[in-house]
Amino acid sequence: MTRKERIQAALAHRVPDRVPTALWGSYYTLNDDTYFAVLKHLGLGDPVEPFRREMPRNSNYYDDRVLDVLDTDVRYVWSRFTDLGGARMKSDRRDAWGVEWQRMGPHITSVGAPLSGSSMEEIEAYSWPDVGKYIDLQFVRERMAWLREHYPDHAIGARAVNSYGPFEQASVLRGREDFYVDMITEPDVTHRIIEKVTDAIVEAQELYIREIAGDLDFLEIPGDDYGGVSDLMISPDHFREYFKPALARIVSSAKAIRPDLPVVFHTDGAIAPIIPDFIEIGIDVLNPLEPLEATDWPAIKKQYGHKLAFMGGVDLKGALTGTLEDVARDVRRCVETFADGGGYILTSANHMQADIPPENIVHMFASARG
Repeated sequence: MTRKERIQAALAHRVPDRVPTALWGSYYTLNDDTYFAVLKHLGLGDPVEPFRREMPRNSNYYDDRVLDVLDTDVRYVWSRFTDLGGARMKSDRRDAWGVEWQRMGPHITSVGAPLSGSSMEEIEAYSWPDVGKYIDLQFVRERMAWLREHYPDHAIGARAVNSYGPFEQASVLRGREDFYVDMITEPDVTHRIIEKVTDAIVEAQELYIREIAGDLDFLEIPGDDYGGVSDLMISPDHFREYFKPALARIVSSAKAIRPDLPVVFHTDGAIAPIIPDFIEIGIDVLNPLEPLEATDWPAIKKQYGHKLAFMGGVDLKGALTGTLEDVARDVRRCVETFADGGGYILTSANHMQADIPPENIVHMFASARG
């Protein structure tokens, strides 16, 4: 199979010639220090120019040379709206949503939520992103043309148009604690913030993928982390009241442009109770398959694997930071859990940090190839 055929087979729940692999999508990148270590390990020379230049964060590079050596099956296109919205490495500028970010050691957090305490009138009057000025359609077209020329046998994935989905974007705008309380005490305010966030995401996504939908093998939509280590962070009822309709709008806006376009969605944690909801609104691929004691992934694959494909899975903490045998063992676990009958793309169960040795990253993809 070509790499494109391998990905297409997996997404269609057919068994490919081997398990397909991916790296450097929206939810499974190499953070900068990891990227530099991999470059040195592979002897690839200097870093490429960062694709996040104006407002850098902690994953600012995308390097097709690394993907060539790792022999992954997907190459990516992206809009530049994402580059301006999300966690910032510097706090001297706000992102496209008006959220300020501050670095605290290795971590980045939002500060000074711009909609904290805002009334409905102030929410309506807020300076919501003018997404048209951030979407660089010329870049999107040029990147896609370059991929068609240089990687005609690879699958093409579209990175998400925004760093966060409706839940997390609304949370950082309102302030996380206030937003959680609002879901109980201020439902009208909560609904309106989510609607305004979703309006911007849908508008940006439609501008972006209209240019390239016919060439895509899948679309990643903005991710939201609904789960904690042992349970959901919000109730299933609150998810269904507030966020399921918003996600449904984001998915349906993409499918209105191309009905057969596979949609990938990322949500961390113990999210088993709402997996049927994801299927109901048209999500095709679930990421990142975080290995948790609270989540029975073999049972989930057995129950939903005919309707839902899976992406991710390889354990960041218990395998990728360990020995080469730990890595190979966890790759086997993922293949045995998710690959039966097709419907699986292997990658790490989130972004890879500096504590992961570069030889382990190389070994993960080599193990997947068998």
